[in-house]
Order: sequence, then structure tokens, then C-alpha cells
Amino acid sequence: MEDIFKIRESRPSAVELVIEKIKELLIEQKLAPGDMIPNETSLAESLGVGRGTVREALKILSAYGVVEIKQGYGTCVSSASNKRLFDPHLFQILVQDRDYHSLTQVRQLLEEGVVKLVIESASDEELKKLDRAMKAFQAEIAKPNASRSRAGELDLAYHRLLGRLCHNSIVQNIYDFVIELFTKTINPIHDGVGDVHHDLHQAIMSRDVERAVAAVDEHTNIWISGYRASQKRQQAAK
Repeated sequence: MEDIFKIRESRPSAVELVIEKIKELLIEQKLAPGDMIPNETSLAESLGVGRGTVREALKILSAYGVVEIKQGYGTCVSSASNKRLFDPHLFQILVQDRDYHSLTQVRQLLEEGVVKLVIESASDEELKKLDRAMKAFQAEIAKPNASRSRAGELDLAYHRLLGRLCHNSIVQNIYDFVIELFTKTINPIHDGVGDVHHDLHQAIMSRDVERAVAAVDEHTNIWISGYRASQKRQQAAK
């Protein structure tokens, strides 16, 4: 007779249990940024594990930027400003085979959401900063000998600023991460890029959501066209 009580999946390790408990407390907001984590001995006693297990779990959480280990002071929950904060789920995107069609869809969905949030929440003063960033980008691509690398830097700077001006740190974190994945394939000198950037920017400046979303769609199509052309050139060169 089949043993229905037999465990068919491996139990989580003691280290995973510690990590999951801290994650649970963060989700339930029983731990907040800046809160001190009990010392290794207290935490080990509370969780029924060894001190070495606690130490290893905290090192993992520190590597992801969830906690900060301060010598001579203790361990605390990281603040939102901690630049090392990194979602391990996003890390999976880096190590898996990336389908650029799917990735482009993600970027388009994010970008539509970002521009909507910027139009809704950015102040007039912040839009002036965005305008200066766009003018710097346009000035570079208008040069007869425009530098692709410099134009790319200015393009990225503009999009990162968009992320900040959406005033949603979660959206900004994910958007910045996805934008980084496109860094190697960005070609701001490609035909049509300047025009669509101009259209998107003007829509944002006039707080026209419908026009901005249409510009994001057009921008995505141009990027796909440029990416495919680049892939064909690479294949032809082999």
C-alpha cells in the first residue's frame, strides 16, 4: 500500500528556514528598514537552529542587501537607499536564456506604466530636468559625427530619470534593471529613434497619456527593427 505520508520533496535546509522567517517578518512588516536583528545566539535559540546556520543565513541576506552587518554594532534591516538591494528573482533573468521578444514585451509594459506615473506624479520642476536631459540627448544625435556610445549614455540617463520621476521605488528598481539588460543593444543613432524620443518626450511634457503610450509602442517597434537588423548583420559576418 502506498505510503501517503511519505515526504516526496526535500525539506528546506535550516539556512533556508532562517531566511524564510526573516522574509516572512518583512512581508508582515514586523521588521522594518533600520530595525536591529537579534544577535546570533538569541536568533538561534528562537528558531531552534545553530549559530553557524544563523551566521550563514545572514551572510546570504547581506549579499542580497536585505540586511546590513555592521562590525561591532550588529545586524539591521537595510534601508531602501541601500544600492546593494537586489531581488534574487530579478537575478534569475540574468542567468536564464533570454527571449528578447518576451523581454521587449516586459520593457514595453513597464515603460507604458512608467510614463503614466511620470505624467501623473512628476512636478513641473522635475519635468524641466527631464527636458534638459532630452535636449542633451538630441544635441548629441544631431551632430554629423554623433558618438553612438555617448548618445547611448544620454539615452540611458534619460530613461533612468524617467524611472526616478515615477515616484515608485518598486517600479523604478524593476525598470532600471530591465533597461540595463538592453544596454548592449541600444543604438540611438538608428533611423527614427530621435523622432520617436521627441514624440514621447513632448507627450510627457504636455502630460498627454494617450500620445505617450502610442510613442512607447512606436519606440518598441523601432527597437525591434534595429535589433533584427543587427542580428542579420552579425549572422552575415560569420
